[in-house]
Amino acid sequence: MPGNFSELYKQKLTTADEVVRHIQSGWRVFVGSGCATPQELVAALCRKASNIHDVELVQLLTYGATEYLDEKFSGQIRHNSFFISDNIRQAVSEGRADYTPIFLSEIPELIRRGRRGNQVALLQLSPPDRHGYCSMGVSVDIQRAALDRATLVIAEINPHMPRTFGETQVHLSRINYLVEVQSPVFEVPVMEADEVALQIGYHISRLVENGSCLQMGIGTIPGSVLRFLTDKRNLGIHTEMFSDELIPLVENGNITNRSKKIHPGKIVTSFVTGTRKLFDFVDENSAVAFYPSDYVNDPRVISQNDRVVAINSALQVDLTGQVCADSLGYTFYSGIGGQVDFIRGAAMSRGGKPVVALRSTAKEGTLSRIVERLDDGAGVVTSRGDVHYVVTEYGIAYLHGKTIRERALELISIAHPDFRQELLEFVKRKHYVYEDEQVWQQALDSYPKGLEEYRMFGQKRLFVRPLKATDERLLQEFFYSHSHETIYNRYFGQKSQLAHREAAKLCYVDYQNRMALAAFQQSGTGTDERIVAVARYAANPRSNMAETAVVVHEEYRRLGIAGYLLKQLETYAASRGIKGFCSVILPTNDAMISYHRKLGHSLVFSQETEGYNMEFNF
Repeated sequence: MPGNFSELYKQKLTTADEVVRHIQSGWRVFVGSGCATPQELVAALCRKASNIHDVELVQLLTYGATEYLDEKFSGQIRHNSFFISDNIRQAVSEGRADYTPIFLSEIPELIRRGRRGNQVALLQLSPPDRHGYCSMGVSVDIQRAALDRATLVIAEINPHMPRTFGETQVHLSRINYLVEVQSPVFEVPVMEADEVALQIGYHISRLVENGSCLQMGIGTIPGSVLRFLTDKRNLGIHTEMFSDELIPLVENGNITNRSKKIHPGKIVTSFVTGTRKLFDFVDENSAVAFYPSDYVNDPRVISQNDRVVAINSALQVDLTGQVCADSLGYTFYSGIGGQVDFIRGAAMSRGGKPVVALRSTAKEGTLSRIVERLDDGAGVVTSRGDVHYVVTEYGIAYLHGKTIRERALELISIAHPDFRQELLEFVKRKHYVYEDEQVWQQALDSYPKGLEEYRMFGQKRLFVRPLKATDERLLQEFFYSHSHETIYNRYFGQKSQLAHREAAKLCYVDYQNRMALAAFQQSGTGTDERIVAVARYAANPRSNMAETAVVVHEEYRRLGIAGYLLKQLETYAASRGIKGFCSVILPTNDAMISYHRKLGHSLVFSQETEGYNMEFNF
């Protein structure tokens, strides 16, 4: 220990077995979180347990050995966690340990005000620098509040703990006792994402723009998103935690943090979990700043950055949009964590996108995670009013500001196909939807996502994609925006209504014999869409020819949209074995007559149809 603090360091130095003797019965003991858990101090406390009674161990996230959960410690040590990790889940479900549900942003104040105030703080720190400051290293989260509250601070000093920046410093004068250890910092291996997680990650990545600021919750799904962001630029990070998967995007220059409004140029976090590679990455890295949870998770702080994309996982979502993320029925599984903090912060952010991600099924495909109602005992972590995006491997459902009917149909469309019909029958019985809804019949597992693209038409950037059954309302709005002339040319006469049944039928395409491709004008955030053009075909199985129709909104004509959509449809139809296109065009539809003549397509006037019969083979 260099400098003027060597003597102070020696005075505080002791052994783990000796120092835990200072812990008294009835005290509340805070234990450092996650990878920064002071393993040797916890083990020593267990060895001393026969001399204490009713000590409460409080922790945010538990990693490592958990001997204190053994029944033999009943009446001596009881564990209380703010988030349930794998190694304490059984103890909580059997009533041998406690769980306190609370927003992560509110835990530090809960500690400071004494509701969960601790007399002791057990921490794992880096060795002190020449100024006498140790570092909390990989976890700050709620430790700062526990440190401020404690009257007895005991720290493991571990040279393997990285020194990090932000509010991580702890001066020797604040520590009562030191215990030197040489054990590696606890590592959490990166879980390999399976095909389902990767598909979900791909869908979420489409919501990430250049300059977005990301938050990733715990789990393989948030991490899988990062694999699909190598084409993005100037990404920022403001997140409660991150792991090894983030490092390649930093090294490749995708993450620069330049676009952030708060802490520009820096990755902001509360804690990290991962391998030694991650610990080496944050060690002495001034581009990574660790701050307490009541700051990092404060929705008002989060919202100061633009385009925040918050990615969190769920266990169940019901058909109205209620999200359960911490329990399986009456069995508590994980915790509230920072999900609501970041969902609300992202919602308040300019251009923000709060995302809830989940697999469509559980128990090897035998249970749907999108459900009629949450299981008995299941808690609502995120309310239906807070939910914006829900993502499964079958796509993206946007719920915010939508009716119960629209929500139910959106969610059914991304449920596993095996469960769509029963989910639809449920909402029919509850009168959430029309009695003749058919959305479950659409083969969304065959949805040709390869046709999705953003494309410039003149100065207008449009999103082109196949129609879905959930586009019914958008198609109705498109119809009612037409002029009388447009309606006459498209429907061969005046038409005053596009009712539910007809609109639903036009949206219900099977992506084989019936296909529709639309161009959408989106808002800046991509959450609001309106259709500006639709091209479609319907194949005749006898002739193997497909009848086509196209309509473009008056404000978007002469930009090449119609020709592009028809060409895309032609390529797609040919790949499906369709021989050619045909249609009837009214003499008043000068634009379409001119289009087909330029391409050399046959146009023959028919007295019977009072229009031009167009036909060509591919």
